[in-house]
Amino acid sequence: MAIAAVAGIAQNAIAIPYVREHGTRSVADFFVGKIWSTVPGKFAMVDLILVVVAFHAWALPESGRLGIRRWWWATLFMTFTVGIGTAIPFFLAARARALRLAT
Repeated sequence: MAIAAVAGIAQNAIAIPYVREHGTRSVADFFVGKIWSTVPGKFAMVDLILVVVAFHAWALPESGRLGIRRWWWATLFMTFTVGIGTAIPFFLAARARALRLAT
């Protein structure tokens, strides 16, 4: 859980000042427009989308198997509000706790 907390702080330390300076519309402009204008940006976005899809394709059934679906929902919310870099460690911590309690 510590990694998720550090990731959330780090991501928000970048995102919050950016949004304060450029406004909330800048977030949509960035993810839908500007980042796609360069090859490295396209590569990064495709990579990020693949990570998000693959992670949630695994995490959804895993959360059902372990009875932690509510934590998957929290992770899905985090993915699109804070970032996948926070969401994955959070889910893995919830999963580890569920596995620990099951044994």
